[in-house]
Amino acid sequence: MKKIFSVLFVAFISISTFAQKQTFDVLNYTIPKGWDKIEMEKGIQLSAKSDGKGNYATVIILQSAATTATANENFNNSWETLVKGTVTVSGEPTMQAPAIEKGWNVISGQANYTDGGNKGWVTLITATGNSKMANVVVMTNTDKYQNDILGFIKSLDLNEIAAAKNNTTKSSPPINTTTGSGSKNIYAITVPPTWSLNAGANSLTVEKNTTTGKRIIEFMSMVKSSGSLEKDMEHIFFEVFDGWSLYNASDNQLFEKGDHEKGVTSQGLPYYMLSNSITKKGGDVVKGTVLLIQVGTNVAIINSADNILGSEMEMSLNFLLFTLKINGTAEKNVDYKTQLTGTWVSGSGVYGNSLSVATSYTAEGKYYVLTQSSYTVGYDYYNDLIKSKQFKGAGVFAFKGNVLERKTASGPVTKYFIRFYSRKSGNNEWRNLMGLYQCDYDKNRIETVVPFQKI
Repeated sequence: MKKIFSVLFVAFISISTFAQKQTFDVLNYTIPKGWDKIEMEKGIQLSAKSDGKGNYATVIILQSAATTATANENFNNSWETLVKGTVTVSGEPTMQAPAIEKGWNVISGQANYTDGGNKGWVTLITATGNSKMANVVVMTNTDKYQNDILGFIKSLDLNEIAAAKNNTTKSSPPINTTTGSGSKNIYAITVPPTWSLNAGANSLTVEKNTTTGKRIIEFMSMVKSSGSLEKDMEHIFFEVFDGWSLYNASDNQLFEKGDHEKGVTSQGLPYYMLSNSITKKGGDVVKGTVLLIQVGTNVAIINSADNILGSEMEMSLNFLLFTLKINGTAEKNVDYKTQLTGTWVSGSGVYGNSLSVATSYTAEGKYYVLTQSSYTVGYDYYNDLIKSKQFKGAGVFAFKGNVLERKTASGPVTKYFIRFYSRKSGNNEWRNLMGLYQCDYDKNRIETVVPFQKI
């Protein structure tokens, strides 16, 4: 990484005192004198001590993550996630000349940013090689620590030799429906877009490499059920996350502080999903999720963990709940038509999965896409719109299992996986919702499921 910067500041090192070089993951570095180091679950943070005037400088070295993307793709994706996902930048990054170090492709760029009332500059350094990606983010709102930062950057080097071929390999397409092996052969999974399947002799997971580490959803063996998914969750949650505890709460507040979801799977099996903020021995705070599915007298267990503000797990679990099946279990009849009959809107007035504005479904199997999208008015208002034919689209609909088929007079049939469920946060009231996902989905992109609420 020394080659990224045209000025190496040789004289600077001779007049500044630094601690002994340290190693984290694939990177060697020297921490500036007087700076603090905090260890995180997926990296380390180096920070200049506060000067009492609001000035700051921070360096984050992230644990390397597996990748099959090119060096440019890794830098661009990391810029979107690590930089633009944190602060508001002034524009596209100013790029330094790429460098090769020990076979790694190193790309660096920086930009000015604003974060509330703070203004400063941010630098991202991304190294790609050995089927891995390593990232370093530097942020400061002052020139006061310029020498410290430049000395730190000059101290960086990689401690592994990389093979050049790893920088250009493209990812393989997601695997379609499959079943696990060994004790996990109870699940039939359609792998979520952008995720991959890992089916071992005694394990079954779906996984995704992200710029902040690997995300894993684990499918576990079934256990005997008490007959109540809520009672089962009381002890299963911390059996799954053994050694963890609730963040800023006692463990007996598992339900009071959590995010809850209830519904039925595509086979009509009841499920209960609970997410909560957890931590382990003063480490990072993560969002732990346990999904329980009632299978006769047993309960199937699925678990995952993600960053508190992460969305990868939520998007994948939402997709799985449209398609997941338990092998050897008969499907239960679900009256989707009765549940769908009525007018559905989303809370924001924005409708995903190719739908737009409010949509009304009738018991006769017809649907109307209404011209008004406000969700603050009553159901009678929408009935009046239907009676006066104030809609911009109309068609017929039918169901095949949990697939909603819609057709207009002149258009083709469009198909959506459908799911009815309820959600609540903490002790708030339950909200009854509906979600759709296109059956003809993009295999290279996972979509956010927009919740629809009946009015």
